[in-house]
Amino acid sequence: MADQPQQQQEQEQPEPEMAVQQQQWEGAVEARLPSTRAAAAWPHIAAFCSLHRYLPGIDVCERVAGEDGVVGCVRYVASRPPPPPPPPQQPDDQQAKDGDGDDDQQPADAAAAGVEMWAREQLLERDDARRRLVYAVVGSNMGFGRYVGTMSLVDDGEDVDVNAPAAAVAAAAAASAGCRLVWGFECEPMKGWTRDGLLAYLDAAVMGMAERIEAAAAATAATATDADIALQDAAAACN
Repeated sequence: MADQPQQQQEQEQPEPEMAVQQQQWEGAVEARLPSTRAAAAWPHIAAFCSLHRYLPGIDVCERVAGEDGVVGCVRYVASRPPPPPPPPQQPDDQQAKDGDGDDDQQPADAAAAGVEMWAREQLLERDDARRRLVYAVVGSNMGFGRYVGTMSLVDDGEDVDVNAPAAAVAAAAAASAGCRLVWGFECEPMKGWTRDGLLAYLDAAVMGMAERIEAAAAATAATATDADIALQDAAAACN
């Protein structure tokens, strides 16, 4: 009987695998692109080493290994801190008293000339048919341990139940002029972050990405339309 408390305590301990699972963060955020189909948005997502064009706050995105867009390639992404505020204005007579050497002084914050946050990310999977890519953070100064992210595009109406009433299916098809950008993640808890804080950061980021991709896709479509009109005019002139 004396051994029973010890046995009960051992039974209450979680399995190692279960304990690891409890330490994982998972989640997803999404944003709608109301006037851009997934096929038109996908080239901008698939351009793995062009993230700085679409993700607000990212100033640098460079390929450091492999071939852009090919599984195994690695990108370096970084954001620069904002420039320091200008010094307060001083009267002309005070500036004269200060001497001539003040203009050569450097900002006290040396980080202003460097980067604030950086990460190296490796492309793990690219599925053009499903318009989905998977990447992992392989190094950073942001507190990441294990982190796997997923970006995918889903056309409006793509997840409609085909067994739904015909009127509902037709209404969904009529409203399917756009798509949704879904950004999911699975990671270890990050140092200095909370899960809610990470979700809030990604939510703002995915909204900004959706806006920029819509603008880029619209510009591409406008260029294609202008080219078609030019070809038609040239053909008409030849006739």
